[in-house]
Amino acid sequence: MFTLLLIAQGCSLLGGYAQTLALSWTLAGLGGSLYRLSAYMIACYLPVALLSYPFGRWLDRRRQKGWLVGSEILLAGLAFLLWQAAARDWLTYPFLLVFGAVWGLVRAFQTPIYQSLPRRLSGDLSKGTALLTVVTCVARGLGPAVGGLLYEKAGAELPFLLNFCSFIPSVILLCFIRIPETPPGRAAEVRRWLPRLGRIFLVSFLGVNYNVTFVSLAREAGLGSASYGVALGLLGAGALLGFLAERNGRFRIPEALVVPGMGLLNLALALIPGMGWRFCCILLYGVLDYRFFSAAACRLSGRAQPQELTAVMGLYTVVTVGAMPAGALLWSFVAGQLGLTAALWILGGGLLLMSAAEKLAQQERA
Repeated sequence: MFTLLLIAQGCSLLGGYAQTLALSWTLAGLGGSLYRLSAYMIACYLPVALLSYPFGRWLDRRRQKGWLVGSEILLAGLAFLLWQAAARDWLTYPFLLVFGAVWGLVRAFQTPIYQSLPRRLSGDLSKGTALLTVVTCVARGLGPAVGGLLYEKAGAELPFLLNFCSFIPSVILLCFIRIPETPPGRAAEVRRWLPRLGRIFLVSFLGVNYNVTFVSLAREAGLGSASYGVALGLLGAGALLGFLAERNGRFRIPEALVVPGMGLLNLALALIPGMGWRFCCILLYGVLDYRFFSAAACRLSGRAQPQELTAVMGLYTVVTVGAMPAGALLWSFVAGQLGLTAALWILGGGLLLMSAAEKLAQQERA
């Protein structure tokens, strides 16, 4: 069952990230400042940030397979609409804002289910969470790389068609998955999870915001959508590298080095000129990104009771997804006022300060 889930998730995410690249590049090409791209991100991610937890609580009391398949069919319909919009030249900024909000609403419903499935379907929670994380990261890398090449060759229409087609095998595979029933749900004790959720939010907020950061770096260097896709591809390749190294037992980055490492790589992106060296930084960032979020999701899922599992993973979705538009606004403001280098310095410095504060807190407790 879990293998079917991984294949289905990989198919839909591959096309989804190709769509993400085409949408980001289309919005950048419509003119205006980075704030317009940030506003689109808010339209996409705000429904997820606001509704994932209440949807998760609601889903904990119901059979989830039908809702999972139904939401995947809805996303396929939206992908078809976007493809037709590109073919018929409907891709205006207001249209994309409305589309992003509706897309985000469906994702808010679906994502907590996906996040809870490693615990429900995999015999090894740690391995299952790692596999789902790496499938997501690899799709986040390969999808934009393919989407960037298609966009440069034929514009947005082909990446959007690819996304629609990717939902066909996904929907078919999800129909064969059996999700075990759990006892009636109970309300998750939000206060119990706040310390862990707050840390995850800060790392997501201050980390590399790829939908804005990478677009800005590529456009500053005078490069096109293919380079943006390569940057995202290297982020996914780094995640795969981290997963393979951990599974083989040859290399495991100490957790205490992950957050400061992310901060240092933000600074390196600011200090090292040229996209070649920046691509190396992005590859390494992908390793750390995988390490942090795989461990965080596994801990939350493992400590949640079965009756509250979907709600708890909805909270995880709230903080990870909610941090993206907030971080995009900060990035856009600082980059617009002080430049891209200053934005990278501030975000990287924030991660280093966070790491130092955690170290001091640990010493005080000891």
